[in-house]
Amino acid sequence: MTGQGDDFARRVVELIDAGNGALGRHDRQAAVVSYARASELLFQQAAVSADYDEKVRFAQRARQLLESVRALKGERAETLAIGEANTGLEAAGESSVAPAPRVSSGVMFADIAGLDEVKETLRLRMIYPARHPEKLDRYGLSMGGGMLLFGPPGTGKTLVARAVAGELDTPFFSIKPSDILSQYYGQSEARLAELFETVRGCAHGAVVFVDEIDAIGASRTRSDVSEPSRRLLNQLLNELDGVHGRPKGLLFLAATNEPWLLDQALLRPPRFSEKCYIPLPDQPARRRLLELRLAGCPLAGDMDLQRLADRTEGFSGADLVELCERAKQIPFREAILRGSDRPVGQADLDEALRRVRPSVSEESLQRYERFGHD
Repeated sequence: MTGQGDDFARRVVELIDAGNGALGRHDRQAAVVSYARASELLFQQAAVSADYDEKVRFAQRARQLLESVRALKGERAETLAIGEANTGLEAAGESSVAPAPRVSSGVMFADIAGLDEVKETLRLRMIYPARHPEKLDRYGLSMGGGMLLFGPPGTGKTLVARAVAGELDTPFFSIKPSDILSQYYGQSEARLAELFETVRGCAHGAVVFVDEIDAIGASRTRSDVSEPSRRLLNQLLNELDGVHGRPKGLLFLAATNEPWLLDQALLRPPRFSEKCYIPLPDQPARRRLLELRLAGCPLAGDMDLQRLADRTEGFSGADLVELCERAKQIPFREAILRGSDRPVGQADLDEALRRVRPSVSEESLQRYERFGHD
């Protein structure tokens, strides 16, 4: 490449390097933004290129970067078309779209590596009762309250919640603090009430997932909790109690990385009295996660994922995603600069492993264990 081609390649590589640097700081959002912008440049170059092979090559590399974006955001990779160039910054989170319920979450337990005990707990507490209400009636049991998913960041709590809806083939509502919180008086409570009113309109039930619940459910005894936050928590407690009636088959899940911050009232029946610890992946799960993250990527014959799974004890699912994305960026960067492709090799994974460290401390893991036994 010469002239404008050199400038284009340099800009793309600078963005990729910036994304890699952000991953090294565990700043996944900054990495997402950098990779998305690099993808956008590649899509733009593909659109103006007169050479068909070059057009295809740029588009393929742009799609690879968008897959990295979605992987870092915890979304499932999808096939993208060349015409989706403008989705790059949207995928990076630079545009806001109101959340909508999914008729089907598209995720099943089979899509989640490991977490067998978690899956069985959710089957017994939520899925089997919802599927067999007549058995509950026979034994005088009820559906019970909601369930709190807690554990380190990046362990797949959101994916688990989606899988519950997928197993039941029921609508999935995801409520995030950003959907609710407002600077205007009373608007946060009004938004929350509106969301729950929509949920109650599901005649055949739904799975309602409150993500990052500690952001709206922090303990009211803390000195730094404001009066608007207390009002919002009271509103949430009232909605969970079903003061206006709760439809049969309406299941509640919530997730937090800091369960010890929650107000105790949230942990009482029938709110989120059930607790489910989402741990770090074990060795077989790490091996499976590595396979999934490298699927569809050209791999060299010297790959030893079993050894890599052994060497990544203490890594979360998000850490493994970061590891794989870093490894893939090494040959990707070379392809941009040199114009030739090569597969991802063991040396790339080893180099990435030297730079990626577990994001969860042993002290944090012990704290999660203590909370689970309280």
